[in-house]
Amino acid sequence: MSSLGLVLSGGGARAAYQAGVIAAIADICSELGISQPFDFYTGLSAGAINAAMITATESCNIRDACENLTSLWSRVESQQVYVTNPLSLSMGGLHWIADLSLGGVKKSSPGKSLLNNVPLKKLISDNCHFENIQKNLEKKKFRGLAVSALDYFSTCTITFIQSQEELPLWRRARRQAERSTLTAEHILASSAIPLLFPPVSLDNRYFGDGCIRNQSPCGPAINMGAQKIIAIGVRSRQEICYSSPDINRNQSPTVGRVVSVLLNAVMMDGMEMDMERLERINTNISKLSEIEKKNLTVRFIDHLWISPSVDIAEIAAQKVNKLPQMIRYLLKGLGSLQDASEIASFLLFEPSYCEKLIEIGFEDGMKQKEQIRRLLSSP
Repeated sequence: MSSLGLVLSGGGARAAYQAGVIAAIADICSELGISQPFDFYTGLSAGAINAAMITATESCNIRDACENLTSLWSRVESQQVYVTNPLSLSMGGLHWIADLSLGGVKKSSPGKSLLNNVPLKKLISDNCHFENIQKNLEKKKFRGLAVSALDYFSTCTITFIQSQEELPLWRRARRQAERSTLTAEHILASSAIPLLFPPVSLDNRYFGDGCIRNQSPCGPAINMGAQKIIAIGVRSRQEICYSSPDINRNQSPTVGRVVSVLLNAVMMDGMEMDMERLERINTNISKLSEIEKKNLTVRFIDHLWISPSVDIAEIAAQKVNKLPQMIRYLLKGLGSLQDASEIASFLLFEPSYCEKLIEIGFEDGMKQKEQIRRLLSSP
């Protein structure tokens, strides 16, 4: 059988959608009698949490891993991800104001962010038993797990790999791979959304969200050896960033809208670009003769891209009242809550929102049932 990779992109609370798609894949695997369908797992940002959760499941059975994932996302609350008490949030805002208003008079504190994500580390540690990753590798349940994060000083995307065998490492322009034993800190680093969460220290370096500047989220799976890929994104293909009939296009955009557009581009455009690149390469390869194909440095990658059938930002706009009161207050300072719904879609770690995304993910996964069956069972 050709090796199959699972690619999970990031997007904060949007990653609950991936849990729903994986639930659909687990159902299809049960029908086919497959307990562990993937050879390689790769994750960025919140997708790294999902990838680690699956590979750290003691049985490494996709059905058991799926139950753990959906259970986590169905009960997660904001205070389990970031500090939500008004005093802490107010103090953080006041520090930012002081830094901006005093300029060079006051030395800026390093590692500053809008939110404190200390609770997230506890959530990851409590729900992900990292020692099981190596045990499952040794049992040959899968071949490799890769988690990516951005080194803030070298501006290079580092992909940390824990693998069954000595998989080849790579070094490309602004991206490279390193062997590592993955921990909660690696996942926390990959999930450190810029400005919202602080940088994470690892091996005397400081890292931020793995989606930043990462234009090839499928690259790690392919470089590790995957010949087929199932990639799960968190933005619909038809989604026009932050489009809304309520927006007055004759008015200058609010800070909330500008931040939302930037966050959307930084966090989620990479998957779309990578899918377009894969399709273009596959199309060109298919036009070559077998002799010509032998001289190529690229190869055909059979792939399936599953993304939301609805605009998740619109769902977030309907659920924005579920955000902690102080977060809503801060978002209103950037403009209307409608303008900030894109930001809210990242921060809405609330059961009603995440359960809705799981439901949509499962439905979207089952819509691709025949494609998934083909990738799971094709030689």
